[in-house]
Amino acid sequence: MTQEALPAVPQPLAERFSKAFAAFVEAVRAAVTEAAQDPLLGNTRALLSWQTQALPLLEKQNSSIENAMALFLVGEVRSILGLASEHRHLAKELDGFDLNFAGEDRAKTLDQLETAVVVAAYQLCAAAGVP
Repeated sequence: MTQEALPAVPQPLAERFSKAFAAFVEAVRAAVTEAAQDPLLGNTRALLSWQTQALPLLEKQNSSIENAMALFLVGEVRSILGLASEHRHLAKELDGFDLNFAGEDRAKTLDQLETAVVVAAYQLCAAAGVP
């Protein structure tokens, strides 16, 4: 039985997606750490949600993306495409987690990085013909 061939996926697009997600996770981690030290932000429900739910989920997903990128580099593209397809909806996945948990300036940065992940995921999927 033959498997459906996937189109060639440009490595720069896969790398852009992987790096964008890693940058978003790192920014969330830094924001969580900084907010936890701020007396005004440190005891909020929003920060607690990011600390206990969103950040651990993002770190797990980042690990999966790193593994998928390693597989991509040796010729296996399905994993990175599957993850990119899922993360086209990252904003929806994080709906309910207030980006303002670490203040407005951090929220703007996190929003920009989140958008970069979504755009990179869409570009990667589009290049591969993933609907």
